[in-house]
Amino acid sequence: MAFFECEFPRAIRYRRLGSPSGWSTVVNQGFSGQEYRNRNWANSRGKWTIDLQTPSPNQVSSRAAFMQLLLAFHMVVGGKADAFRLKDHTDSGWTTPQTLGVGNGTQTVFQLTKTYTIGGRSYVKNITKPVWSTVNDYQGNALANSVTIALNGTPTSAFTLDATTGLVTMTSAPAGGVVVTSPSGSFHYAARFDSDDLQLQTEESNFTAGQPIVSVNSVQMVEVLPPNY
Repeated sequence: MAFFECEFPRAIRYRRLGSPSGWSTVVNQGFSGQEYRNRNWANSRGKWTIDLQTPSPNQVSSRAAFMQLLLAFHMVVGGKADAFRLKDHTDSGWTTPQTLGVGNGTQTVFQLTKTYTIGGRSYVKNITKPVWSTVNDYQGNALANSVTIALNGTPTSAFTLDATTGLVTMTSAPAGGVVVTSPSGSFHYAARFDSDDLQLQTEESNFTAGQPIVSVNSVQMVEVLPPNY
């Protein structure tokens, strides 16, 4: 079991069902109709069902080569064995400042987080797979840096980011009372295939010319949580 620090192909995503918000709750109901609920998980766990199809010929030079990339991706992660980076377009970043901590004059390391707030309730999610230039897409291209950091609202570049953990290390410890925020950024979900089989369905098409119509229906993916990536 190992983590593949590579982004699952965005472009081959054709249709998707699911979201990052999945929970485990046991509901015990008495004879009176009253119920007691036990929340088993402290953190959400996403699940997705994805349908894939080769893009139209005017989008890629070769549909066959495109599907070979999908097949190769499934091969190199060994089906369910290894997890990888998955972009969920419904929740892939933040554009309002996220508070990472308050300086005390000695602390230099801060965890990226995203806070979801409704009314008086909040849920804080650790961001462990930020999008950064040390990460490649499935074609080997480096992604662009996405995370910004600010001290008391003033942008700073005096930091390093570990894209495998989401830990931000400041060049020097922020002074006491200085608020460390991330004004913007994007991230991936750590996910894996939930099947060891990849069922490719080839439609009647011009396969020999490199333009097959190939689809994969109901590819199940599930989020994996740290530290067991």
